[in-house]
Amino acid sequence: MATMHHRYRPVFERVAEQEAFALLISPTDLDLQFYLKIDADHPELRPARHSEEETVAAQISGPLPALLELLQGTSDGDALFFSRTLRIKGRTELVVALRNALDGESIDLRSAVAESFGVMGPAARAALGLAEKIYRQLQHDMNRTANALTSPTAKRLLGVEKRTSAQAVTLAEIEKTIQRRNRHTRPKPSGAAKDDFALPANP
Repeated sequence: MATMHHRYRPVFERVAEQEAFALLISPTDLDLQFYLKIDADHPELRPARHSEEETVAAQISGPLPALLELLQGTSDGDALFFSRTLRIKGRTELVVALRNALDGESIDLRSAVAESFGVMGPAARAALGLAEKIYRQLQHDMNRTANALTSPTAKRLLGVEKRTSAQAVTLAEIEKTIQRRNRHTRPKPSGAAKDDFALPANP
C-alpha cells in the first residue's frame, strides 16, 4: 500500500478529497476479508478484524479477480455492479467515487507488489505470477467439480418440473371432461313436484 500511495498519490487525493473512509473488501472465493483505509496521507490495507465490520463506510463483495480488476481500473465498474458480480453495502457514493478515480488509470498492481520487495522484486514478481496460475487452475477445477455435482441434480429437478407440468395439464383436461359430462347428464327440471302429504283440494 505504501508503494501504491507513492506511485499513485493523486488517485488517493481525488478519492479522499472530501473525507477519509474505510472499506471492507470481501473476496467471495477466499475465507479472508481486508480492511482498506482510503486516506490522502496515510492509506492502509490489512486483514480485517471481526469488530471492524460495523465501523467501515461500505463493504464490497465479489470474486477476487473482479476486485483486482476494479482496483487496477481495467474493468467496466458499472457492468460489474449491475451484473451483481460485485455487491455493495453501505455508502454507495464513496464506492462510486473510488471507482471514478480508478477508472482509466493505468495501475500496475504486479509492479507495485514487486517494487515493495526491493532487491527481491524479480523473485516476488515470479512468485506472484505462479500464484495467479495456481489460483486460475484451482478456480477452473472448482467450477468443473461444482458443475459435475450440480448438473445431475439440475437435470432431475428439470425432469420433475416437466412431469409436474404435464400432470397439471392432464388434471385440467380431466376436470373439463367431467364438467362437460355433468352438463349433458344433468336432469331437466319438470313441472311442480307432487306432494304426497298435501291435503285434498276442496270439491
